[in-house]
Amino acid sequence: MLPIFVGTSVVGVGQTYTVIPLMPAIARDWGIALSATTWLATGFSLSFAIGFLFAGPAADRYGPRKVILVGLLGAAFSTLLVTFAQSLPAAVAFRCLQGVTVAAIGPTATAYLAEHADPRRRPVALGAMSSSGLAAAVVMQVAAQALAPAGWRAIFVASSAVMLLLFAAVLIRLRADTAERANTMTTALLSVPRLLARPRLLALYAATSTLLGSLVIVYTAIEIAGPPAVADNPTALLVLRASSLPAVVVAPFLTGMATRLSPRTKAVLALLVATLGAAAAGLVGGNVILLGLALLLLVGGIAVAAPTILELIHAAAPDAIGTAIALYSAALFVGTSLGPQIAGLATAGGFAAAALTGAALLVVGVLTICAAAGRRRAVRDAPPPSRAKTPKR
Repeated sequence: MLPIFVGTSVVGVGQTYTVIPLMPAIARDWGIALSATTWLATGFSLSFAIGFLFAGPAADRYGPRKVILVGLLGAAFSTLLVTFAQSLPAAVAFRCLQGVTVAAIGPTATAYLAEHADPRRRPVALGAMSSSGLAAAVVMQVAAQALAPAGWRAIFVASSAVMLLLFAAVLIRLRADTAERANTMTTALLSVPRLLARPRLLALYAATSTLLGSLVIVYTAIEIAGPPAVADNPTALLVLRASSLPAVVVAPFLTGMATRLSPRTKAVLALLVATLGAAAAGLVGGNVILLGLALLLLVGGIAVAAPTILELIHAAAPDAIGTAIALYSAALFVGTSLGPQIAGLATAGGFAAAALTGAALLVVGVLTICAAAGRRRAVRDAPPPSRAKTPKR
């Protein structure tokens, strides 16, 4: 199951990042400002996040396998539709449709694993899924840049074809859904406000939104305001994007090996490493090697933190796993939808200012995880409610 899901995650989630290396070509093609093309990323990410709010409850109601199949077909069509856009407004509209359909793939695949995977292997499986989503940020940018000589639309044609192949693989290989389902879609949807009413979960979702938000801020800033030695050198950009892949590959194994640490401790330590990477990226100037090492720390820290936070969320909401994971995914991509706009504003002060902004966002993530842990201890240590004694008659 896992290779199929990793493939769907890389291609699906990767649609968020495909436009980043294509922004200059799209701006030239339509004669628009480079900063305007950031809406292609924001439009997709925002609709992606909204789509999760329906995909998770749909998985709880109809079963993850059915939702994945419908999502892959819809995503293949909507991804191909982007190639027909002849203007920025049309492209943003198609990207929004793409985001909604692709949203049916990611969290439902994770919910399927949570339902079917051996509990002893579940942490590594969830770690692999989270890492594949981060790998998508690298792999799909590299793929888009590699296919760019054939035109900026080529990556969308290729992605659509891969989604159809994955649809066939899911249809053939995945077992039917067996777990008990919600009686109606309304019942499943009502679990969304119920989960958001839990302060600890809300804090964890807030921390989740800082992960990919900071990543997108740094990568977008490299593209539109990076050091001249990098921004004006396609080869250097390609090397930088690919240099983070080792961190993504190793992260699931690090997550599985650090069993002696509590999930909260692992999440905090990983976010601190990512913060160091983002801050270092802004301070190393135009040195490509040092910038690559900084990005390695940034991506590696986020790759370990993401599944660890998901583990905390899974433990806090065992009664609605599909919806809880969907909200986690929505929180991730609320960050990615805001990231390009924050990068556009922060790069007014140069690349260093944008990278340090990403680092500051990760510090907020650390603080919210600590707040969530404090909330849990307060609830656990609270004295039991007193029972009034009934007077004897």
